[in-house]
Amino acid sequence: MSQSVSLETVARAAGVSTSTVSRVLSRPELVNAHTRERVEGVIARLGYLPHGAARALARKRSGSVGAVIPRLGVSLFSNTVQALQQTLHTAGYELLLSTPEWRPGDEVHHLRGLVTHGVDGVALLGSEHSPEVYALLESLHLPFICVWASDEKRRGLPCAGLDNAAAIRLVAEHLIGLGHRRIAMVSGRTRHNERARARVRGLRAAMRSAGLDLPRDAVVEADYSYEAGERAARIVLERHSKLTAIVCGNDYLAIGALAACRATGRAVPQDVSVTGLNDGELARYTWPPLTTVHLPMWEIGERAARYLIARLDGLDAPPPGDLPVSLRVRGSTAVASPQPRRGGRAG
Repeated sequence: MSQSVSLETVARAAGVSTSTVSRVLSRPELVNAHTRERVEGVIARLGYLPHGAARALARKRSGSVGAVIPRLGVSLFSNTVQALQQTLHTAGYELLLSTPEWRPGDEVHHLRGLVTHGVDGVALLGSEHSPEVYALLESLHLPFICVWASDEKRRGLPCAGLDNAAAIRLVAEHLIGLGHRRIAMVSGRTRHNERARARVRGLRAAMRSAGLDLPRDAVVEADYSYEAGERAARIVLERHSKLTAIVCGNDYLAIGALAACRATGRAVPQDVSVTGLNDGELARYTWPPLTTVHLPMWEIGERAARYLIARLDGLDAPPPGDLPVSLRVRGSTAVASPQPRRGGRAG
């Protein structure tokens, strides 16, 4: 990588103006895809670094760590980010946070923006990133860690997260042990979301092990919100009127499912049991209180930060890997009802 490559050199090689190169780096959505790809190719080939990143590399340390964590609104990640920030701050680092709306292919732009500010290390959400992201990290020799990720494909990636399939199996086995055989799922969107896919996979595996089937139309995907959870739960309740349990991909969806049960005249847990995943603060205060899986949201951020700090101190520290999860049984689950209150076609 050459630090002598200038913005003008990139612009000439790409056949565009310097302002276009700047926009590709800072506001890529304003540049048409063909031009953006041509400029990015030149940047990668020449090893161009914006001035901020080049200065940081020259002095070896900027005192900041970057994180690309989409969707901090209705999501599970705020506690993780807070733990990451506090642990880094204690060690003298500041966290630079990028929270974009998630669009596949844009992640390299957000990462490059953090690199422009000269970050010393990076935390990424999940492990499924484009080759360009990993190539950029490798070319800059930046320590990084994938949070909320499990290196289940054994790619040797540093991860701090949990086994999502194992987490959902806890609630599945709990429900099956209570006699539930007609189970549906309200899942997060599985496209571009390795965590949601793992949870669906975990439920299917648990049911298959018990000799049960999870029909394809018994899984309804939704955005992670209360309203979307309610809509999705209404759909599975209509499709499978005799179901006795709904497994939800997180607590937001489960709280929406509780509302759907109330609205359709099903008592929880007498008619339908409902489970969540993450054990957020609201889980204990819903009615009935929500059976869910406690996820180590704070610990993921804290251990990810400690790993990056150790790497920045030159230590060969092992990544945290999968952290333990545990079932929290509350009032939203009970023994399966032999005769569901509402009739309809078999679920």
